[in-house]
Amino acid sequence: MPTPQTYDWWYDDARQVGLDFEDEHEVATYDARQGGSAERDRALLTQLGLQPHMAMADIGCGTGILAREAAGMCRSVTAIDVSAAMLAAAQARAGGLANLSFQRAGFLSFEAKAQSLDLITAKNALHHLPDFWKAMALARIFAALKPGGRLYLRDVMFAVPPGELAEAAEGWIVWLSENTGYSRAEGACHVREEYSTFAWAIERMLTDTGYRIVEHVQDGVYGTFVAERPAS
Repeated sequence: MPTPQTYDWWYDDARQVGLDFEDEHEVATYDARQGGSAERDRALLTQLGLQPHMAMADIGCGTGILAREAAGMCRSVTAIDVSAAMLAAAQARAGGLANLSFQRAGFLSFEAKAQSLDLITAKNALHHLPDFWKAMALARIFAALKPGGRLYLRDVMFAVPPGELAEAAEGWIVWLSENTGYSRAEGACHVREEYSTFAWAIERMLTDTGYRIVEHVQDGVYGTFVAERPAS
């Protein structure tokens, strides 16, 4: 599995893009703004088929709500984030659970043995990478999954033709400022400086990497893919 040490051209996935999640205010307000919920995450993990014998990782774990719930449901969980402040919040939430470990890393730098994980989740994190590097990240995840293992990916993904993107982005920014704790300026920053992409681009990256798409659900500009590394 390629790592940042392998090539001099490798992308630094810890670089600051968009909102600064080392900022104490961003960490303190993250759960409320993102609508974090232990109950919903537990229900999601049940739906994804997480079992006591399984090993999983959560990339872009944030304050660790999902990782904490997963630790009570499976053999081992690795919570991964590029933000030291987010990881500190996640570790505090974990309360010293023996089967929950932490890595300060991202999609392009996390460490996992080949074919060692049954499930990898990534919510609202992949958009921090440009599309070329999203594809590389999905390939690294594929390598870490066991045959039959699954990726759960949710993020901002525009499901419109490029000619309709401006209207869709503006509508989303207005909705965001009216219905969440994020301001218009923060929504505009996301579209302008971060790397949310099209759902059809993500679908092509997944299939070209070798995944079998199990499910794709589109809720406005939020897209969810469940993708599987084929068993054979």
